[in-house]
Amino acid sequence: MADYKAPLRDMRFVLNEVFEVSKLWTQLPALAEVVDEDTANAILEEAGKITAGI
Repeated sequence: MADYKAPLRDMRFVLNEVFEVSKLWTQLPALAEVVDEDTANAILEEAGKITAGI
């Protein structure tokens, strides 16, 4: 079976360039001080590891 590698680069592009989530997060009070680009990248990295079975 082929090893799965999550398309993290594509996911980052969609979040940052298509949806512009940084602007969205600043407008949502519950997320404004909790989620930022670094946090989202860390979450994506760890999710990628889980899906790869590492």
